[in-house]
Amino acid sequence: MPSQPTNRLFPPFRLDLVNQQLWRDGDEISLRPKTFEVLRYLVDHPAQLVTKAMMLDAVWPGVVVSDSMPATCVAELRKALDDDARIPRIIETVHRRGYRFIAPVTTTTASREKKLKSPLAPENPRSMVGREMELARLQNSYAQVLEAQRLILFVTGEAGIGKTTFIEEFFDSIANDGTARVGRGQCVEQYGSGEPYMPVLEALSRLSHEDGGQQVIDVLHRFAPTWLTQMPELLTREERARLQSEMQGITQQRMLREMTQALEALSAETPIVLLLEDLHWSDFSTLELISAIARRSEPARIMIVGTYRPVEILANHHPLRTMKQELELHDHCEELRLKPLSEENVVDYLARRLAGNGSRQFRTLAPVIHARTDGNPLFIVNMVDYLLNDAGLVVISREVSEAEWAERLRVHRLDALRSIRHMIERNLERLRPEEQAVLEGASVAGAEFSAAAVAAALERPQYEIEEYFTRLSRREQFVSEQGPIIWPDGTVAAGFRFHHALYQEVLYGRLPIGHQVQLHRRIAAREEAGYGERAAEVATELANHYRRANDKQKATQYFQLAGQRAITRAAMIEAERHFSDALELLGELPENGERDRRELDLQLALGPALLAVKGWAASETERAYTRARELCDRIGDSPELFPALFGMYAMYLVRGKVQIANELAEQLMRRADNTDDSAIVLYARIARGVASYFMGDFSTALEHLEVGISIYETERHRPLILRYGFDAGVWCLCYASATYWHLGYPDQALKRSNEALSLAQKLSHPLNLAQAELWGSILRQLRREAHVVLEITESLVKRAADHGITDWLDWAGCLRGWAMAAVGNREEGIVQIEGSLAALGAKGAGIWRPYFLSMLAEGCIDADRTDQGLSALQEALTAADEHEEREHEAQIHRLKGELLLKQTDPDAVEAQKCFERAIEIARKQSAKLFELRATVSLARLLADQERRDEASAMLADMHGWFTEGFDTADLKEAKVLLDELKNRRNANPRSHKSAKIR
Repeated sequence: MPSQPTNRLFPPFRLDLVNQQLWRDGDEISLRPKTFEVLRYLVDHPAQLVTKAMMLDAVWPGVVVSDSMPATCVAELRKALDDDARIPRIIETVHRRGYRFIAPVTTTTASREKKLKSPLAPENPRSMVGREMELARLQNSYAQVLEAQRLILFVTGEAGIGKTTFIEEFFDSIANDGTARVGRGQCVEQYGSGEPYMPVLEALSRLSHEDGGQQVIDVLHRFAPTWLTQMPELLTREERARLQSEMQGITQQRMLREMTQALEALSAETPIVLLLEDLHWSDFSTLELISAIARRSEPARIMIVGTYRPVEILANHHPLRTMKQELELHDHCEELRLKPLSEENVVDYLARRLAGNGSRQFRTLAPVIHARTDGNPLFIVNMVDYLLNDAGLVVISREVSEAEWAERLRVHRLDALRSIRHMIERNLERLRPEEQAVLEGASVAGAEFSAAAVAAALERPQYEIEEYFTRLSRREQFVSEQGPIIWPDGTVAAGFRFHHALYQEVLYGRLPIGHQVQLHRRIAAREEAGYGERAAEVATELANHYRRANDKQKATQYFQLAGQRAITRAAMIEAERHFSDALELLGELPENGERDRRELDLQLALGPALLAVKGWAASETERAYTRARELCDRIGDSPELFPALFGMYAMYLVRGKVQIANELAEQLMRRADNTDDSAIVLYARIARGVASYFMGDFSTALEHLEVGISIYETERHRPLILRYGFDAGVWCLCYASATYWHLGYPDQALKRSNEALSLAQKLSHPLNLAQAELWGSILRQLRREAHVVLEITESLVKRAADHGITDWLDWAGCLRGWAMAAVGNREEGIVQIEGSLAALGAKGAGIWRPYFLSMLAEGCIDADRTDQGLSALQEALTAADEHEEREHEAQIHRLKGELLLKQTDPDAVEAQKCFERAIEIARKQSAKLFELRATVSLARLLADQERRDEASAMLADMHGWFTEGFDTADLKEAKVLLDELKNRRNANPRSHKSAKIR
């Protein structure tokens, strides 16, 4: 059973309830028995009002004493605790009522106290001092986790500040109670930023190999099968094959959902604590997971502890900074920053480390060490290591002056050591040459390494290497043992890790470049052989080893493989980085046909990643697809020409260059006519249908889109998302929904829109879900359902922000602005549309510009911004003429007529021409609902001119065409106006301004 709490901590003080002692760090503070009892009673009732009567009953039961006794004891306590009644930190006086203990209090067990109280032996240099307040805060936070309040905590500080030691101290405290399952993962500088979910997968793997690990595996099987496919060592060959076949089309959203649910399921029985170290080297996907866990509102006993160096995330513009700020904004995380140690802390450390019987003998040495280390714990540890192990310097018990200590350090050349790196170098020089050599070899292998990799690097027997590291580990020098590491070829070797990343950095920097290259090559070759057909599992590691070994062919091969693995995890940012690294290395190889084919594969793999990360209209996307087409021309009639042409088509379309996109769509159709490949036919139909839609040829658009819908098979065509960046079925349904609306079939439009959303939800792919929501909001905007648009765009904006798909974010912003203006927030809505239009223009995303400008003009009508509205419409017409984007042209002319009638001096003649032009365009396009709107506007104007019969006949003929959608705003409003015209032929004409369609 867990030990009962026997001590109270309110740093820097500790109340030992068993021995009835009060301690300040290593020094006991003497208290009278009753004063001790008063303190104990106050500490046992933290933050509570303790009246004098309560204290008298508790401390002096059945004894008649003066009412002043509690006050006397409290005064003694304040003196002992160095507390001030005027500015209390520990005990607060509540005037005329009593006292309140206001310092934060935590508890420890007897076993834990033994560790804290006993002087540490010299062979254990990693003793924690000076962090009592921080530890108490962390333990208080953990107490909340036990109450099912999930917590994301960032522990920060400079290199060597003691983040790992501090967290280990915390883990020791909760391990004694046996209340949590702790998983640990490390981000690694060499390849951590490019390996999706690297520290999380490591933590899960460790948990799966510990006691109770089978439960972890069972939960992953049930809730997170996509994660199990990334940890093949936990599966049999048959399980791997089965899961991989079932995991086609994995999306990041699915992976995030699965892991959050898995962790919540695990935490239902035992609290889960994940330590993710060195997040300043983290991959983007891991940060996305942390954010997803933090934002969940369901109660869960989950604690994520992440460490990072603030300087690193500032200097390298790491996404951790933005993610953390977003979480802090919504109170989804906490930060605990460790500061340098004080001189007093150095005294305490020396007393513990050197097993002294008091701290006085170290008070002259501590200031000297503190001055040279600036209170950096790692620097302090390394300096004391040197002092202890240097044969010419021994610590003596007699008093030594500060000046004498300074002279001793000068003699031993320590006065010039002003950095941790220099001190580490000095300690390395104390090791034997063979020990230095194996540590240098390990620095090439990584922060954590297998003895087999180091043996291969140094071309030494594995058992010798393991002996060296085992001795170093037992002496607590530079490395610690981590348990066996098993490779797929059956190699079993001891695993080790450096105590601190700085040790690895310093050791690696000692190696000449040529030697680094040689060691990286040997390690890469050995690991490649060790993993065999499963080398893809360590593709990122192999790619970096081969790159540093200057083997560009191999490095390119493994970076491409790493990119493909990232895509299977829906980690598009990491995939884009890997493909770009591969292309950079490939460019340094001699030009030939083989290189061109490899580059073509890479460019076409890079394209969809760029679509997700940078956007359709980004210059990087253009370069990738343009280069792919050039390579196809160079190679000859390659089957890869179709996806290259499609990528260029999509890029020009999103840029708003519809005419160029249509020409490319026709090329795609010609290639589709000469093949029976359903995928090529499907995407060619999409290209032709979408281009026709934007050119206002709705009948042709619907023909191609419906053929695409009939061809599409979910399981067969879903994998093509990886090649083209989106799902063909979702796109066909989305564009078909809007096309049906334009053609006058609003009910069928709504049916196709719902089908698109249902399919996107089934695929669980962020880009396709965003596409379905975007077109759902477009359809609702066309139907004039502002409140529904607000609801859908709220979800769309969140999805676009979460997944970094910025084009969708700005498109949603325009629609949201229209809806805000439509429900009465006109000024705010106009500002929203203007901002989103500016953002889209800055990125070169020109598609829908005429449509969004017409929304802006619509908002200007009721906001009495006539001139601004007319200016927006003129810009819309110019954009439509320039790039042949005609799908909203009829509406633009109609709105221009409405604005002309809103002028101080209405121009009815020009307005009528605008309405007639709108009707003419709509008829040519078969855009029946735009024709209906323009007819309603013209009918109102004619009624104002006493031409009611003409207006009624015109509107009746138009309204009579429709066979569905009579519950929509357009048809209902047309019916109301038609009835008015018929019933009030002899009444005064209704003002044109009384009710307008937007």
